[in-house]
Amino acid sequence: MTAVSGSNGRLHTVPDVGMPAAEHNGGSARLDVVDARALPYRYDVHGLLSIGSEIALRELAYFRVPPRRGGMDIEVRRGRVGLRRPRRSVRVQRGAGRVSYHEHLGGLGANFDIVLGTPIRVTVGPLLARSPHVVYTNVVEALLRFVLASRDMILLHGATMTLHGTGVMLSAETDTGKTTTVLRMLRDHGGVFLSDDMTIVDATGRALCYPKPLTISAHTLQAVETAELSLKQRLRLAVQSRIHSRSGRSIGQRLGDMNIPIMAVNALTQMVVPPPKYHVGELVPCTQGETTDLRRLFVIERGAARHEPIDRAEAVDLLLANTNDAYGFPPFRYFAPAITLGDEGYEQLCLRERNVLRSALQKVRIERLARDDFSWSDAIPALVAQSHDALVDPLEGAV
Repeated sequence: MTAVSGSNGRLHTVPDVGMPAAEHNGGSARLDVVDARALPYRYDVHGLLSIGSEIALRELAYFRVPPRRGGMDIEVRRGRVGLRRPRRSVRVQRGAGRVSYHEHLGGLGANFDIVLGTPIRVTVGPLLARSPHVVYTNVVEALLRFVLASRDMILLHGATMTLHGTGVMLSAETDTGKTTTVLRMLRDHGGVFLSDDMTIVDATGRALCYPKPLTISAHTLQAVETAELSLKQRLRLAVQSRIHSRSGRSIGQRLGDMNIPIMAVNALTQMVVPPPKYHVGELVPCTQGETTDLRRLFVIERGAARHEPIDRAEAVDLLLANTNDAYGFPPFRYFAPAITLGDEGYEQLCLRERNVLRSALQKVRIERLARDDFSWSDAIPALVAQSHDALVDPLEGAV
């Protein structure tokens, strides 16, 4: 199937009938040739999957390993992608185990092709290759999510740490205050950090760390007084925070619904003003952990003070909704439905995620914690520290 964009910027899907390989590749047949070029950046995610890339992916720096022989699950390369001539709208092509995303600017656009094989081969155009953060966030992470799902793991949008020896996860809608809460808890209450944005979880409730750099705002930095950033970093953060703010992302998502080359705009913006990302150790002293068994899950919300149990069915829906929200920026919604791994397509992989999550939460105490004063960082450690034997548990039998 091929999705083409109409004059209103909306994508419409039409069948691919007898599409020649070169045309399917946007005018280039180079993707059908095995490329033996070295992939200098290698990443091994807990032995679950491996990535080889010509482009440094900072978000995966924790998992970097020396270059070595052997197959990768995902390969990322630079290359010529798309027709050279400009077009009036985005073109997304799906079919024959391949997904192609070509923007208005022809060969100069933020284009990419995905060949769904073993390995999965991703080729990104020159403009996109110069913005590694966009490559990772908008292409690679989505592929990692589905490869993990095919292996009965879920890449869940949530922050994870160990507090008082208990595995704790925080889930929230984007820009609620999760990152600030995590940093404050680490600063004021110790604990072991695993992840701030994404966590890998298996069906037994075991969580594996996924320590990407944290995206912080000037507000977050003010809230964490011990952050050891230089004056230059702080001044730069003031500018970065304005561009990469909640309002900035909202504008970007709205632009994504219009007939403009939004990936190119995003790539150019992040080349000029990189997102404000820092490793957790640059912000607060802490210990990095590898794994924990999840026992407490807090869904944090803004609003009048409230603390109540959540049943598992609702929790599964909430966590999946928050995870899907993290992939709200184009082109995910265009290429994700075309993902096929083995005999499983997008819907089957999403069902796998749901089943893994439902199983993972069986031994987890799930709570909603609403605050209008951003005091989650004090409330959560206090709740975790309480002994189940020392109080009447309002959640007993409820979750």
